[in-house]
Amino acid sequence: MSLDQGISDIDKDERMNGYMGAVLTADLTTGTFDTIELDENLCRDYIGGSGLAAKFFLDRIRPGIKALSPENPMIIMTGPLTGVRLPAVPRFTVSSLSPLTGIWGESNAGGFFGPELKFAGYDGIIITGAAPEPVVLYIHEGRPEIKTAEKLWGKDIYQTTDILAQQGKKDWGHLPQTLAIGPAGENLVLFASILNNKAHAAGRTGMGAVMGFKKLKAVVVAGKKKVSLADPDGMKVLKGRLKEKYDQSIIVETLRSFGTNSHMDLGLMSGDVPIKNWQLGEWDGAENLNGPAYNEKLLVGRKSCFACPVACKRVVEVTEGPFQVAKGPGPEYETVATFGTMCLNDDLTVVAKANEICNTMGLDTITCGSTVAFAMECYEKGLLTRDDLDGLDLSWGNGQAMIALVEKIAHREGVGDLFAQGTQQAAEQIGPGATAALTTVKGLESPMHDPRGSHGLGIAYATSIRGACHMSSLTYPVEGGMIFIEEVKELAEAIEAGESRDKARLNVICQNLGMFFHHGAMFCNLGGSVLNMTDALEAFNLVTGLNLDLNDVMRSGERIWYLKRGIANLFGMTTKDDTLPPRLTTPLDAGPAAGMAPDMDLMLQETYDIRQLDPQTGWPKREKLESLGLTRLVELLYG
Repeated sequence: MSLDQGISDIDKDERMNGYMGAVLTADLTTGTFDTIELDENLCRDYIGGSGLAAKFFLDRIRPGIKALSPENPMIIMTGPLTGVRLPAVPRFTVSSLSPLTGIWGESNAGGFFGPELKFAGYDGIIITGAAPEPVVLYIHEGRPEIKTAEKLWGKDIYQTTDILAQQGKKDWGHLPQTLAIGPAGENLVLFASILNNKAHAAGRTGMGAVMGFKKLKAVVVAGKKKVSLADPDGMKVLKGRLKEKYDQSIIVETLRSFGTNSHMDLGLMSGDVPIKNWQLGEWDGAENLNGPAYNEKLLVGRKSCFACPVACKRVVEVTEGPFQVAKGPGPEYETVATFGTMCLNDDLTVVAKANEICNTMGLDTITCGSTVAFAMECYEKGLLTRDDLDGLDLSWGNGQAMIALVEKIAHREGVGDLFAQGTQQAAEQIGPGATAALTTVKGLESPMHDPRGSHGLGIAYATSIRGACHMSSLTYPVEGGMIFIEEVKELAEAIEAGESRDKARLNVICQNLGMFFHHGAMFCNLGGSVLNMTDALEAFNLVTGLNLDLNDVMRSGERIWYLKRGIANLFGMTTKDDTLPPRLTTPLDAGPAAGMAPDMDLMLQETYDIRQLDPQTGWPKREKLESLGLTRLVELLYG
């Protein structure tokens, strides 16, 4: 099939169930396109999402390339269930080398872009090269086109989204979905994000900077195709059963009522919420940031992702005071913690304003808020003065200074240029005293969940491939009791969060499952928490007809994990990177997790034994990779 024919000409009977059967390749340097057709074996082995993305990435790179270079491919991938009208499956991933960490980077997002990309005829897009001038990539009904974005360059994400949506509806009679960067991505802020529909962020690891370097302002997709199902009648029965589950779920009701910030009170009770850049275990101001306070001060509406009944997205507005916010997407829990408890700021309007700037400019709120907290600690300790900070008084809780610093970072203005690199590179320039304030793993700032009270999370962070991440494994929701996986013996038993022994084995199982559940099949860890593995596998098989069992998906998840691990090794990750910073292992004096710390030496030794990783290099052993069929990775690592 030639590209000129378009994916819309593929006969439904020839297309794989669940998959559209095609991945677009777009070379921005030459302005040319091609198509890769998927086959069943590839999908069985790598499932979808960042699993398939890692496979495509490895096939196209050579060791030594830089993140901000034309040779670094950026890969957008959906999952086989994306676009199916089921709860918690509208997700997509963006993967590439990370400009923030220099190793494998990926971001996972919900919303509407993923389903619309499949409706436009593609499972994913591999973007290579770099355009000589700003461009937009359009895909309408299987037909791609590159057009100039000269008039969009410099505009924020909200403006860009509105302009492209109106133009698409006018040209195609159908409202498109847009994936866009803002000024932060254009300015190559190393933790720049990409947003769909103003609210759904592919935030982590700086994928927005990769787009900015490629001069790709946005990707716009629209189509009317449908995802074919292997068993439509079986799917109707499953939908009925899942509706009952969702209607009766306390977790779903909590998320509907308070969004992800429902975790604030629970996290404070369990010692999970970082305070004052991870230095305190309790703080009275936190009660002003919880779910009820959020609803009272900010909330004006609720929204959902495609076909998801949970509706955990918040719509907020602030009409009075110095931090007014136009009606629009509200901050998630991670943002409330980074710009709230981490900075000793108990004013939710400041949090909402910081969130609005991050959304419009295109900044990852986790790294950005952590960077502000890091800067505040450096200021408190005298490592940075007001002169160093362009006159900003970065005392703890100073909302005006926080907002000013976020603006400076987005534009790389003044001291914002220093902090646009993230905390690890900033600390190297500030001096030795600043490293004590770091919360990074492999160069990525930790999310707002504390491993001192949940020891499995400690080994999950340390061995997460993209850097500190609570989403790269199912360890966090399993250990915290949010997801119950009764089909796996080790995960069906009572789990003591404050215990390190046997957590390595639990985490390995949860990593393998997570590579299928969250990264390949693309279930949302929030809305998907209602499901057990029987539900997830039934949904996957009814859609795809691949008839995988639990052992099959564990094997696929294992393959994906080793593939990503090997890619990170190719770009310099070694044993020394599988660790937590001292700040995350120093016991707190107060709070629910006081006096506790994960035994990292024990868990790392167990992990290396189980995973067959070389204790000197951290590389997977050759025979292990060969047993998984990762021959290309073996060639690149071992020659």
